[in-house]
Amino acid sequence: MNRVAKQQGFTLIELMIVVAVVGILAAIGYPAYQEQVLRGRRAEAKAMLAEAQSRQERYTFSNTDYAGALTDLGYGKGTVASENGYYELSVARRVAGKNATYILKATPSKANPEAKCNILTLDDLGVKDVESATLTAAQCWGR
Repeated sequence: MNRVAKQQGFTLIELMIVVAVVGILAAIGYPAYQEQVLRGRRAEAKAMLAEAQSRQERYTFSNTDYAGALTDLGYGKGTVASENGYYELSVARRVAGKNATYILKATPSKANPEAKCNILTLDDLGVKDVESATLTAAQCWGR
């Protein structure tokens, strides 16, 4: 009786097909993953801006004017970073006649190479905008 030897393992062609399928899935999935990571980091910036806006309104209630420095808002000296350090906060106070306004900015840190929504801004009227961005404010802020 002749017995046919059973094949064990994979052929080179089967292995190459598997590698090709994994490569295609990775090429599709990795950019989507990167976009989700950036959206999560932007959410961190939005939370930081909302907290700073809340502090600015509390400051205004007590002092009848907007704060022009982060130390006035209860932040320490130096740069104020978001929770994981992906964005840095700044504030600018502007006076036009009798009216004072402010604008809060969340700028990406060196650890966050954000190009699509570079600088997120929030002003005293609650207007959400972006600076140096390739996407619109509505796309960056998720409206």
